[in-house]
Amino acid sequence: MSDTTARPAEILLSYYAGVDDPERGIYTARPVDPEFTDELRVAVYVDDDETLGFPPELLGKRLQVQLSGSARALEAFGIYLVALARLDSSDPDPHEHFEDVSDERGGTVHLIVRRSSSS
Repeated sequence: MSDTTARPAEILLSYYAGVDDPERGIYTARPVDPEFTDELRVAVYVDDDETLGFPPELLGKRLQVQLSGSARALEAFGIYLVALARLDSSDPDPHEHFEDVSDERGGTVHLIVRRSSSS
């Protein structure tokens, strides 16, 4: 194992203000969407292979998911993930949809980020 260093980081977590109404299924408290998600890219490969995608013969094999992006996109997305992890809400399934994330083929990916209820 290599040596490690720690750097303090100050981040500001931003949330949409609102009041949850669980009886009506309304959950307004959630993290503010990160900027620059259009600068993120998701690629899915078969592990140890450069084959993209999910043809039927790939199902059941170990997949590798790569998330890449500009420094500012990764930082904004990371802060969003911390905000989601620390969200104070009665929502049993806090999640968000990001539809402008690029894929390796030049298209887009519908990325859904969800905090599991077991946390």
